[in-house]
Amino acid sequence: MDMLDLIIERDFAAPRAALWAAFTEAEILSEWFGPQGWAINPGSCVIDARVGGVQQFVMHSLENPEHTSPVDAVFTEVRVGELLVGRDGPHDMTLHMIIDLRIEFSDMPGGTHLRLVQGPLPDEVIEPSRAGWESSFGKLDRLLADFA
Repeated sequence: MDMLDLIIERDFAAPRAALWAAFTEAEILSEWFGPQGWAINPGSCVIDARVGGVQQFVMHSLENPEHTSPVDAVFTEVRVGELLVGRDGPHDMTLHMIIDLRIEFSDMPGGTHLRLVQGPLPDEVIEPSRAGWESSFGKLDRLLADFA
């Protein structure tokens, strides 16, 4: 099985501080994270954006709430307003994959540039994962517009 990194670069028409908050404040992340048709279970989101801190939540399908997808990551590198690096995976070694996620934030004219690297992922999930992120980012664009 080929394992690859998913790389997404995207520009947001919002200041870096607003985008940073969208990724590091549980209440805000809960409003936008997850592809269309998915949501974060209320009260399940915990974010402690510091090295050794956690990002934990459970997403569920709106169509079938029994269908869930947990995230249980530990931050391995944090530079406030600039960089989040985390590792999601088997802290108890029951899962077979460890997935790293790196998100870089940088200023650009009129907003913030985001660069996301997630992986390694099996080749066959790269495009579905990209579609999930893009769907989530569409929700984030709408949320950020509400605060503009």
